[in-house]
Amino acid sequence: MRTLELRRHARRDPTADRLSPEGRAQAQALGAALTGGYAMVFISPAQRVAETVAWILRGLGEQLPAHAVIPGLSGADNDGSPLAMAGVVTALLDAVPEDGRGLAVSHTPLIERAVLGLTAREIELLGECEGVLLTKEHDDAPVEVQELRLS
Repeated sequence: MRTLELRRHARRDPTADRLSPEGRAQAQALGAALTGGYAMVFISPAQRVAETVAWILRGLGEQLPAHAVIPGLSGADNDGSPLAMAGVVTALLDAVPEDGRGLAVSHTPLIERAVLGLTAREIELLGECEGVLLTKEHDDAPVEVQELRLS
């Protein structure tokens, strides 16, 4: 079994591609509440996404594991359609080691489009740091999607 936690970045600074002070605190608090133990981390090219991961890991008290910048998480190398985004996240899920967990941080509405492409069902827009948990029991199994909403 493989799992991939796919989350939206934390609150951004409205004037630049970086997190606001509230966003840094938000990501660190999320990290403190998570289980951690990620085998892989994937991020879009946006600085605010890299900062979100850094603050989540700081909250977890963990170092950065194997990682990659994935342009497709920002729709940069595809058309951002539901099927294109589903393909991006399925490839990332398949890159997570067997029995491993991965973390990917991206953007709204791209995450919601990926869910639509995977399940043919729409979800409401995600708030900052919210996301979905993608699970695949084995290589031929469909991807299961569970929403990760914050209170």
